[in-house]
Amino acid sequence: MMVARPGYRGRRADAGETTVESARSSRSLRFERVVLPHLDAAYTLARYLTRDAADADDAVQEAVLRAIRYVDTLHRDADARSWLLTIVRRECYELTGGRRRMMTELPPDDSPTLRLVDPSPSPEHETDRRLIQARVTAAVDRLPEQLRETLILREIQQCSYEEIAAITEAPLGTVMSRLARARARLADALRDVVGPGDVS
Repeated sequence: MMVARPGYRGRRADAGETTVESARSSRSLRFERVVLPHLDAAYTLARYLTRDAADADDAVQEAVLRAIRYVDTLHRDADARSWLLTIVRRECYELTGGRRRMMTELPPDDSPTLRLVDPSPSPEHETDRRLIQARVTAAVDRLPEQLRETLILREIQQCSYEEIAAITEAPLGTVMSRLARARARLADALRDVVGPGDVS
């Protein structure tokens, strides 16, 4: 009869722990390699959806924790960005679900800004450019949530229609319709300062 020594757990226990640690290490390495590079995109989306820097930080933090935990459910590394943005979007809406509001004031300076096509004005036009930039950002903030998120995913994140459909869990036709409506509303809101085709 074999008597285990105090503190002795046996080879099987040690092997089991080694396997668990190896799996955790592999998961962390994969997260760092394929998901972490998209952290800036995650924050930009969260910033536009929550319209609040602190809320965006909280949403991204929760999304990262969830992403680390469930990175094994990411089937293809190439889908890492849309997979992470899907999690961020859900966290944003869970966080702000009971207190969504329509902002009429301009966002603070730390808000990611939309870029105008060919944004290389001469120095004397820099003030005008900044004013227009602020108008664009404010107009985007006033869009309904579904239109705003679709516009941001397409124009800021450069997502394909298929990626947007996956992230927002909406049919492809709905995505295209929302994008068209968002662009139309934006053009109407900025018709006095931006010409057709000047807003990307």
